[in-house]
Amino acid sequence: MSYLRSVLQEEYERLKALIEKYNAEISSLPRGSVSIKKRNQKEYVYLAYRKNGNVKFEYIGSRPSEKSKTIIKKVKLRKEYEIKLKRVRKDLEEIEKVINGRKL
Repeated sequence: MSYLRSVLQEEYERLKALIEKYNAEISSLPRGSVSIKKRNQKEYVYLAYRKNGNVKFEYIGSRPSEKSKTIIKKVKLRKEYEIKLKRVRKDLEEIEKVINGRKL
């Protein structure tokens, strides 16, 4: 049983490190979501996020600009990291239950 416990402990430590890594990555990427608005047959990209309970729109640029493409990629990457973080937290919760002797 000690071998199994050590494997679980290693997995627990790995998941804790992954949570820290994902949190650092998420905090370095832009918050909010991308909003594309159409004005005079042209598309413009805005970053929509909440600040003090209000929705704010930050102008990024026209749709084909490099800055817009970069922001869109970063927001998509942040959302992927958030999904991964959610999965890792769920796995960590299950590992904690097993280590502490509770039933799943």
